[in-house]
Amino acid sequence: MLRRHQILRVQKLTTDVNHAVSTSVSSRDTFLDCLKGFAIGTVVLGHTFQGATPDFDHSLPFRLIYSFHMPMFMFIAGMTASLSFSKRLNTTPDLPSYLSEIKSKALRLVVPFMTWAIIKYFLVHPAGYDPATWLLHMLQVPDEGLWFLWALFQCSCVLALASMAVQYFYYSLTATSSSGRNNPAELYLLLILAWPIANASFRALPSDLGLGMAKAFFPYFFAGFIFHIIRPAGLPNTLRWIPYVIFVALAPFWYRTEVSPVAQLFPNPGSANLEFQRIVAVAGTLALVDFARLFTDNAPAVLTRAVAYCGKRSLDIYAIHFFFLPYFPPVIAPIVASLGVSVILRTNPVTSWLCLGQKPMKIWPMNRYRLSQGPAGLTNNAVAMPKE
Repeated sequence: MLRRHQILRVQKLTTDVNHAVSTSVSSRDTFLDCLKGFAIGTVVLGHTFQGATPDFDHSLPFRLIYSFHMPMFMFIAGMTASLSFSKRLNTTPDLPSYLSEIKSKALRLVVPFMTWAIIKYFLVHPAGYDPATWLLHMLQVPDEGLWFLWALFQCSCVLALASMAVQYFYYSLTATSSSGRNNPAELYLLLILAWPIANASFRALPSDLGLGMAKAFFPYFFAGFIFHIIRPAGLPNTLRWIPYVIFVALAPFWYRTEVSPVAQLFPNPGSANLEFQRIVAVAGTLALVDFARLFTDNAPAVLTRAVAYCGKRSLDIYAIHFFFLPYFPPVIAPIVASLGVSVILRTNPVTSWLCLGQKPMKIWPMNRYRLSQGPAGLTNNAVAMPKE
């Protein structure tokens, strides 16, 4: 009797632990999905402001959005990339697993990039190009298409090399440790050291094939990767207000094509302007990350699900929303229409893989077992007997 009681206690403890872990994972995924939902919302909002006036570079709403929204998107992509790294951290370094991940990234990012480039070719018919030369042109000048996908793939390849190196050294340190236990401080130090090394190695590469854009955004991508490993719960409560203050104070003086008035106060305005832009981008990014966390924890469930769904379909919205920017109401109509087109594309295997790099949806899944049992869902027996 006592043994049975102990077994029941162990089973209950295991159930409670599994429930806590699943709840934590669900909460984490919901937060990241909401964060991506807000991020894609800023992209659509920025493009809406861009089309609202010819002189958009001097429009304050446009400047506020563009001061941080694409660095933020790279930062979030780095946060998401940290999840797979964390799963394999305590395992033996395995090159095939990294190669498999790169293959998956190519399918997820490069295939849609090239598909939408071909779609643009047949819609615009650019002079002097055939489909093959147009694709080569888009790889060289990706900002004429869905450049973020191509740049993110390039950043992911460099990150895979850096991650493999960090995992190898961390695994070696753990194996040679007298206690045999993991030391988070060693991991954090390795990640911080890997950041400038990976960035410098990336910058040493030629800027062909659109690498110039990837180089510019890689620091934000790697920063998001490190941030979500070291501070998965976000900034400490004593510091979380600082990014809001910095962004609100400096963002109005940010300009995309001009030197900021703040940078002109320094002896070398050009260099100062680059640093000023980085500070504003980081402040805006950290502020939105914190806001998304507050939203996930406190917003009504219906709003959380809606924003999280947009986050899950952020690539779809990014690829499709350009076609619906003129429609009313602004921002909402392009997002809703993009989600509608996304559903259509995802129901077909060919369009789902080519346009979105995803497995097709199964809207009407068929249960073969139930069909084989007949219309009543039963066998030929008059009574369905439960299995032993």
